[in-house]
Amino acid sequence: MYLDKIYVLQTGVSLKVSTMALQELIARAINTRKFPALQSIRSTTDLYAYLSVVVCAGAEDLIKRRQRWINHKTKADLIAGQPVPFNTFCNLFWRNLDEDDPDGDEWQQLIASDEFYSQLTILLHKLRIAERNLQQYNGSAMLDFNLGSA
Repeated sequence: MYLDKIYVLQTGVSLKVSTMALQELIARAINTRKFPALQSIRSTTDLYAYLSVVVCAGAEDLIKRRQRWINHKTKADLIAGQPVPFNTFCNLFWRNLDEDDPDGDEWQQLIASDEFYSQLTILLHKLRIAERNLQQYNGSAMLDFNLGSA
């Protein structure tokens, strides 16, 4: 799975893991010349707080299948095509071990894949470069990063 690219699950749900909040964080750091939030990101799992999932199609069917684990706000955001925090989206796939769950199985395989980890590692390296550039140039240089897939 690549960041900021639409992926279609076998059940027909199409979604993307978005880096928009991370891009906004970097833009704020550049504009305010303050970057403590960037400095707090030290591992790939720290990135989860700045990732979101946007369901592009199939939200209604996904909601029906995930109904036991979905709250009202998440449901409304999914239906409206709004970003859902990455960790919140992952929590939709909580289940009993013996439960048949094609969405959950595929989602877990995607986020546990070497490809996804590689994408997060590349993103983390890009953030480190942005942080160093901000420190070196005191935030006066505009950084041009494509945070999505490499």
